[in-house]
Amino acid sequence: MSLIRDLMHLNKTMKIVTAVITVISVVMLVLYWRSIQLKSLGQDANYKAPMRHYSSGEKKMIRGKMKQALKEYMLAKKGLEALPEINLDEDFYYGVVLNGIGTILLRTGIYGENQLVAPENGKLGVLPEKIKESLVYLHQSEKIYKTWLQKHKPTAGEIERLKASRVGKKYEDIIPESFERYQKALSVTLCNLGIASRYLGDVEGAIAYYQEALANWPGQETAMKNLETLQKELGSPVPETVEK
Repeated sequence: MSLIRDLMHLNKTMKIVTAVITVISVVMLVLYWRSIQLKSLGQDANYKAPMRHYSSGEKKMIRGKMKQALKEYMLAKKGLEALPEINLDEDFYYGVVLNGIGTILLRTGIYGENQLVAPENGKLGVLPEKIKESLVYLHQSEKIYKTWLQKHKPTAGEIERLKASRVGKKYEDIIPESFERYQKALSVTLCNLGIASRYLGDVEGAIAYYQEALANWPGQETAMKNLETLQKELGSPVPETVEK
């Protein structure tokens, strides 16, 4: 509880800086996700129709059209759920869409309808009920990625051999393995969960999510910046992260 009280007593300038960093971070999550998406999406023709809605929603979100973006994401969700022989409990794209829905609700919860205005009077969220609603979708997305990784993640030795085979290759020439796509997608979702926790007043929970995000994607800049900012506010050190 003392950590939360410390956070609530930040000076006004730090609150504004924190709010700006969070806005930038959420936008960066979309940009990070696009880099993953471009190398993984469209492998199966069955996904094209629902994921077309997802891509449309993504563009609308970047432009600040939250309601339209949410509608597109919901259509993508409905389309994926209608696909035959799809295991929603482990489906990569279903996790992507659920994270997208959670992101929309999270941004709306933090900033209200005006997406770039910081909360007034140091509030931890303009619409906390929307942030809580975002957790439903974000946790579903998290569960999908973790379920798949628990079953299919390679051993440490296999991962080291994969890294060795890529030495000297350009980043753009490397096609991510399935487990890498799942880990990076999980990292994005965990970072969103960290932001949601921070704005609901669960500071320790937020830090734990950021640390886990970095464990799944070392060097993930969004999680790193949010973690550093939050820990500086609290006067505690930023721990080193170990790659999973």
